[in-house]
Amino acid sequence: MKIIQVTDVHLGRQGERRYGADLHQRLASCIAHINAHHADATLCVFTGDLTETGAPESYADLRAALSTLSVPWRLLPGNHDRRANLVAAFPEIPLDENGFVQSAHQTADEVLLFLDCLAEGRVEGELCDRRLAWLEARLEEAAGRPAYVFMHHPPVALGLPQLDPLALEQPERLLGLLRRHGNVRHIFFGHVHRDIAGTVAGIPFSAQRGLHARFELALDRSSEIVEQAPPSYTVILIDSANEHVVVHGCDFLEQWPIYSAETGERLTA
Repeated sequence: MKIIQVTDVHLGRQGERRYGADLHQRLASCIAHINAHHADATLCVFTGDLTETGAPESYADLRAALSTLSVPWRLLPGNHDRRANLVAAFPEIPLDENGFVQSAHQTADEVLLFLDCLAEGRVEGELCDRRLAWLEARLEEAAGRPAYVFMHHPPVALGLPQLDPLALEQPERLLGLLRRHGNVRHIFFGHVHRDIAGTVAGIPFSAQRGLHARFELALDRSSEIVEQAPPSYTVILIDSANEHVVVHGCDFLEQWPIYSAETGERLTA
């Protein structure tokens, strides 16, 4: 199974440039690239910060952009989003029984779980008792089948002094639940605007920088530096039968000189 993950779109006003970039154009280029190279994907998951301010106009623009995406998609809110405006613009998106933007995608071999960790009005993420209860019920239904979790906020400290205080609050509640069930194979998230991979509670995780600018890699201090690195999405290949997960980063706007591997000859100008 192939899954595309796009994160931190941060759509604002039409024509606005953030750190020198037009994020509407970036999203359009991202979608065009996915259509051209990964139209066979099962799903494209957008892991939060879909908009910059949660404005209704931005969700309308997002809806127009997604109308050109040939792959089925799933939307998750991030801290920059507003749940009510998101649901109003996309009334067809799945909600749980409490109105959170949470859902599951079942296949014969695995289950994909999409979590809503938005805490309205705060940068930090939260998973309240009701959201955790929903997740536990879905893991019980999975009956031991491999599960893969998608969310916006990291449930783990990443060694980034500026960003770690803004991650998921009380992550041990989530991780304890996942550890008890023992069938979660990978956690995918955004929020930190960097490409990061590791393990937490014995579970592999990965983050990507997404479409917005990248935060500086500052491990020894809190940094306000933002780098306009190339935007990226990820291609996730899942083979549950062989317990195999591969995550490829795709810098979709990058163009490099091309050479023949056999002769060393340069093939592009």
